[in-house]
Amino acid sequence: MHRSGPMILALLAALAVAAQAAAADPDVDTARRFVEQVYRAYCGTCEVPFERRAPRLLSRGLLALVERDRRETPQGDVGALDGDPLCDCQDHSISGVRVVAEEAGAGRATAVAEFRNFGEPQTVRLDLVVEKGGWRIDNIHTSGTPDLVAYLKAHAGGR
Repeated sequence: MHRSGPMILALLAALAVAAQAAAADPDVDTARRFVEQVYRAYCGTCEVPFERRAPRLLSRGLLALVERDRRETPQGDVGALDGDPLCDCQDHSISGVRVVAEEAGAGRATAVAEFRNFGEPQTVRLDLVVEKGGWRIDNIHTSGTPDLVAYLKAHAGGR
C-alpha cells in the first residue's frame, strides 16, 4: 500500500464517524464537527481529490451540478469547476482551521471555516443541509466564487 494509504483510510473513517454523529443528532455542534472533519483531509501530505470525496460531502443538488459540469465539459477542456471549491484552490497546504457553525432553520446550518493555505488567510462559508442521514454541503461561498451553485448553473460544461 502506498505510504499515504493508511492516512487516507483514517480520514475516510473519520468522515464516516462524523456523518453517523450528524445522523444521530443533526444539531449545530455536529454540523461544526462535520466541517472540521472535511478540512482534516487537507493535512500536509494528504491527497484526497475533491472528486472522490464529493459524493460523501455534497447535497444531492450540489453533487448533481458538479457531475453535470464534468459530463458537459468536452474531453481535454477545463470545466467550470477547475479546482477544489472547499479550499478555493488547486493546491493546498492548509493549517490553523477554525470552524464556527450556526443554525439556519430546520435541518440547515451555516458554517464558516477560517484557515491558512500556504500561509495566506482564507474564509469559506458553507451552507449545510441534513440529507442521506447526515450533514451535507449544499453551497460553497468563497471570495473567488461567492455562490458556487449559481456559478455552476450558469457555467457548467466550461467557462
